Amino acid sequence: MADTSSSFWLRVIAEEKQFYAGKARNLIVNTVDGSLSFLPHHQEMIVALEPGELAIQKEDGSWIRVVAGFGSMVFANNRATCLVETCETQEELDARRAQEALERAEERLRQKQSMVEYRTTQAALARALSRLKFKGKQLN
Repeated sequence: MADTSSSFWLRVIAEEKQFYAGKARNLIVNTVDGSLSFLPHHQEMIVALEPGELAIQKEDGSWIRVVAGFGSMVFANNRATCLVETCETQEELDARRAQEALERAEERLRQKQSMVEYRTTQAALARALSRLKFKGKQLN
């Protein structure tokens, strides 16, 4: 039987799928204030997630690394739930598609836009950049 004091229950849910449900020893997320690491019995909190890498250390010590989109996370009662727009492994990412999305977002930023369109374009740019960074593609 596993020692429950060294792990917590974690669920990572994307719009189209439940990516992970199980015990974890560590969770590292990307927030507006930088990266945060959550260990068992962490202080209760709610955080806004930014696009970037999400790392899960499973109970056996192995790591799962994915790129996640915007979302939110709640940690309470030794349980964490991450709700994100997207959640993709390195194998699932299409670098060419991410590069094309980056180029489209950059072009839209050069055009005159309303404030809502500008914020939407910024979000698309952030998603594309985080995917390319995660995939390991060099940017000029």
